[in-house]
Amino acid sequence: MRLTQEQTMEPELRVQLELDAHEKECAVRYEMVHNKLESLDKRMWRLEAMIMSSTLAMVAMAVTVFVGVN
Repeated sequence: MRLTQEQTMEPELRVQLELDAHEKECAVRYEMVHNKLESLDKRMWRLEAMIMSSTLAMVAMAVTVFVGVN
């Protein structure tokens, strides 16, 4: 005679545990994506500032050249 003890889990409980684990993993991924987007946003602001300053420098140079011609 052999005694075995089998643990069975209700399907609803198993699904709930899997959903909880999935939500935790998604939260970690969301945080990683959010941090990456923040760093890219800062980088875009720097690029925009560089483009604006170079445009302003070109306009100033063009004005200087045209004023110097007269």
